[in-house]
Amino acid sequence: MIIVEQKPNMRDALEEMQELLRTIALVGSPPRHSSVRYTLCRSALIESELRPALPGFLVQCVSASKFHDFIHLYDPKAEARIAFVDSAFSAGRARLDSKRIYDVFSDPDD
Repeated sequence: MIIVEQKPNMRDALEEMQELLRTIALVGSPPRHSSVRYTLCRSALIESELRPALPGFLVQCVSASKFHDFIHLYDPKAEARIAFVDSAFSAGRARLDSKRIYDVFSDPDD
């Protein structure tokens, strides 16, 4: 039996991707399941309206192992790597937080 994982929605993909990247920055090479989730989240984000706000390394690092190589060359200290990841995601997070959900059936006076 083959289990196929679905791509997460944009908001979930951003949250999960940041956590995956922080984990890779902290502990090193990701396990296979994390690599699969990285690929699914990355794909969801690249195809979303957040693409212009994504950090460049996310576009360049097509796999979790590529990101691992990149981030561990960036700085030898785990704290600096995690701070870099958090900072890099601030634009995407700001863009996502600024989006308003508009309900066409709501009463504007409510």
